[in-house]
Amino acid sequence: MDSIWDALRFARSASRHRISKRDITHVIVNYSVRFEQAPPPGGPASRSTRIVYLGEDLHGRRLEVMAVLGTDRELIVIHAMPLRRKYLALYPEEDAG
Repeated sequence: MDSIWDALRFARSASRHRISKRDITHVIVNYSVRFEQAPPPGGPASRSTRIVYLGEDLHGRRLEVMAVLGTDRELIVIHAMPLRRKYLALYPEEDAG
């Protein structure tokens, strides 16, 4: 587990695709791939670097989870959904089957 953050919070947008907090947390703790992604261009919410976690939830579904590091060292989950094709190539070959 990452030690740079002290707490886990969930933005309203994290539940948009109906992924449970329990499954999201499982992916963050047990990820297969973790990387940072530059923020998208645009409004004020896009200023923070995204931390992307790719992994399986408690049901074996491959998910993508995005979070940002908050000012109080909390990890704020902003996005969670089934793994999209654009991230599939980043998934470890032995896990992608």
